[in-house]
Amino acid sequence: MKRLALLMMCVAVAVTASAGVKSQGNAYRPVDKMTHKAALKAPAQVDIIYDQPEGTLVSYTRSGEYLTVSLYGYDTDYQMGRVKVVYADDGQTVYIQDPLCYGEGVGAWVQGQLSEDGLTISVPLGQYVSYNEEYNYGLVLAWGSTMLIDLGDDFYWLEFFADETKDAVTYAVDPDNGTITMLDSEGSVENPFPSNCEATGLAGVWSDDGSVATIEWNTVWTVRGDAVPAVPANPEVTDFFDCGDVSGFTRMDFNIKLEDVDGNPLDADCLTYSIFTDEDELFTFDYATYGLNNNFETDMTEIPYGYSGYDFYLRRVYFYRTNEGDDPFFTWRIGMQLNYTVDGITNKSDIVYLEVYPHSTAVSELDGGKTITGVSYYNLTGQQVAQPSGLTIKVTTYSDGTTTATKVRL
Repeated sequence: MKRLALLMMCVAVAVTASAGVKSQGNAYRPVDKMTHKAALKAPAQVDIIYDQPEGTLVSYTRSGEYLTVSLYGYDTDYQMGRVKVVYADDGQTVYIQDPLCYGEGVGAWVQGQLSEDGLTISVPLGQYVSYNEEYNYGLVLAWGSTMLIDLGDDFYWLEFFADETKDAVTYAVDPDNGTITMLDSEGSVENPFPSNCEATGLAGVWSDDGSVATIEWNTVWTVRGDAVPAVPANPEVTDFFDCGDVSGFTRMDFNIKLEDVDGNPLDADCLTYSIFTDEDELFTFDYATYGLNNNFETDMTEIPYGYSGYDFYLRRVYFYRTNEGDDPFFTWRIGMQLNYTVDGITNKSDIVYLEVYPHSTAVSELDGGKTITGVSYYNLTGQQVAQPSGLTIKVTTYSDGTTTATKVRL
């Protein structure tokens, strides 16, 4: 099932240990619906706010840590991106767009209450941040803790325990420093496995069974100043999957930090990204193929940061192309470049590529003529294999002792 038009489909999972990396596991928990519905406080009627409410809009940059759960395991990492807050004219009501970094790009607003002294914001739990009418479930704000249960043989079960005594998440407001800080959360992605995925904080849980999709902790939002011209930090292209046809399941995954090369925050409204293949060939999302499904009216080569549609997500984009057949999507690599435009001045990051297939010419160009002394292959669990098959990690050793690792499909 591709794209539920709200977020990528997730369920609670069992995960295998993989020391030394932040992304672990490739097993998933069957949807046996071990429910925590009583703790969700989800309303019977779903009424999500998508239009920006009236009031004073302030934009913030996210920081903190998070865990996301999917059919493929889980990821723990640092929060990134933006969040918008509208302060209503009554001086009490606030609206927060996409309070979870996991859901950024959906565009849903939740309602909160500013204290009389203006130093705290209380956001009631049970509010939906996404909903799929076709399948009658969505993502709901909850508060609780994750725990990893050791099943033996390096296999673990990730469980979420909702705190039924908590009705709202509370944030501390620091007007002097321009920050909003989540209270009472804890955890650390730097802890050794498996405790790096145990945390307490604000969660997004699926309303049909109470399973966790994401949990965030140590959250701090910092107000952004006026945008100034800057060079964006390079993006990260993390994965590419080719479904082998033009159904629209072929995808690229990536991460974009809202920072410039000096670590200063960027204004997300000024940022776009472009896709490149092979020899810096710019990819066009043409209207005839992508326009109707994604609500744009002209061909696009620059996609706004956070653009959301049938084929566009905050950290993923889908293509109606394949590398199989007589007209391949690309033959070697796929990449991304960021474009940051302020006051008519556009600065660009490097084009950052993911090498998907072997390309001997590229090796000599990128490595300045170094000779290759050895090539070895590993499967996705880290085991060396003599005969590579399917998606494999290729490790190339050079004459100066350096190595490179790339994902290849053989």
